[in-house]
Amino acid sequence: MANLLTGEEIGHLKEFRFSDRQLESSLSSPVIELFEAGKMNEYLHKIKQKISAPDIQVAASMFMKRYGFFAVLNLYAMTILDKRLNVSLQNVSLETSDEEEIWYWNPKFYFYDIQTVDAPLTSRDEWRDETIRAIFQLNIREVLMSVSKHSGLSKKVLWENIAIYVYWLYESVLANPKYDKKRETILGDFVYILKKANGELFGELGFNPLLRYYGPKEFHPEYEQNIRTRKTCCLYYKTTSTEERCKTCPLNCELGVRKHGPKNSRSS
Repeated sequence: MANLLTGEEIGHLKEFRFSDRQLESSLSSPVIELFEAGKMNEYLHKIKQKISAPDIQVAASMFMKRYGFFAVLNLYAMTILDKRLNVSLQNVSLETSDEEEIWYWNPKFYFYDIQTVDAPLTSRDEWRDETIRAIFQLNIREVLMSVSKHSGLSKKVLWENIAIYVYWLYESVLANPKYDKKRETILGDFVYILKKANGELFGELGFNPLLRYYGPKEFHPEYEQNIRTRKTCCLYYKTTSTEERCKTCPLNCELGVRKHGPKNSRSS
């Protein structure tokens, strides 16, 4: 059954970069337009300039990390709100505020049509598969493939840039007492999307790209917390003059720890 998002639901989704208005900026663009000839390359170069990235591959990686919140927003809607948004490439626009005085690029997502398809009251398995397929196969994979093609950056890096935020979402809501009543659904969706979902739901893949990058967290005394180390480097350190690295960086992080101390390292 199709319904419009309510004001309360929009309020929840705004916490995950949902935008209820369009913004004037050279970095605001309907997603579908990025597939027009030359547009993705042009857009990546705008990001490169915005974040002072040294090359297009760094800009591409930062693009996909920000686009990771498209997965977060829609999986939150699926699991917590029991809603499937219209995630077609034609229905989504990236919105950037030029008024934000921040050096990094931090876009939001605007949906032209805010109709949703509710989860059925009985078995939601088929509905969940359809929702995962819509989010990943029909949207994220298409964007990811285009970004990789125009930048030359490995798809492995780009998929992990998405995966880390999926882990973050589910681990965050599982740890939050306010979601205790939804705990069974949250855990069920997390286990399914991570370990049971067929690679076909994510595109023409013979594997589940979320499972590929999932590993145990290990305690790092320099940060005094448990951290899941990435399998690929997102190149974030190339966007800073200090070569500050993410806490999860798989490369030799001793430079960042020794030179700047743990407090200067960011999580992915």
